[in-house]
Amino acid sequence: MIDPVPSNVFVAIATVVAAVIAGLISVVSLTLTKEQKTSEFRQAWIDELRQDLSEYFAAARAMARAYEELAAFGPQYSSMPFTLPQSQVGALRQNVAVVFYRIKLRLNAEEAEHKELLRLLSRITEQQNQEFQAKSSDPAPVLRAIEVASDFARPVLKAEWSRVKRGEPQFRHVRNWLVPIVFALCALFAWLLVSVRIAA
Repeated sequence: MIDPVPSNVFVAIATVVAAVIAGLISVVSLTLTKEQKTSEFRQAWIDELRQDLSEYFAAARAMARAYEELAAFGPQYSSMPFTLPQSQVGALRQNVAVVFYRIKLRLNAEEAEHKELLRLLSRITEQQNQEFQAKSSDPAPVLRAIEVASDFARPVLKAEWSRVKRGEPQFRHVRNWLVPIVFALCALFAWLLVSVRIAA
C-alpha cells in the first residue's frame, strides 16, 4: 500500500508549480504588451513611409514637368500662365531633397529590398539632374524612373504590413511554444491535484 503524500510536501509542490505558472503567465503578458507596442510603432512607420514616398513621387513628377517647361520656353518660362514660379521650383527641389533623406533614414540599409528601393529613389534624382544639365524638354526618363520606384515600393510596404500581421519573432515563439507550455503545466497540475486527492 502506497503511503499518502504528506500535506506539507503537497503544499511545497503546489507552491513551486503555482510560482512557475505565474512566472510564465507574466512572461506571456509582458511579451504580448511589448508586441502590441512594437506593432503600433511598425504600423506608424509604414504609414509615414507611405506618406513620404507619395510626397516624394508627386514632388519629383512636378519637378520633371517644371524642367520640361523651362527647357521648352526658356527665358519666357516665368511669364507663362501655367508654369510654376521659379521660387516655387526652388522650394519644390528642396522638398524633394528633404523627403528623400527622410525616406533614407527610415529604411533599413541591411535589408536587400530597402537597399534596392533606395537605389531606385536615388536613380530618380540622378535622372533629373542629367535631364536638367542636358536642358532636355523630355520628362519621360524621369517619369519612367518614378514609376519603376513606385512599382517596387508597393510590395515593400506590403511585406512590412505582412510582418505586422505575423507578429514579431518573440511573439510568435511565445504564441507557439510558451502559451501551450503554460496550459500543459496547468493541466498537469490539475491532474496531480486530483490524483493526490483520490490517493488520499
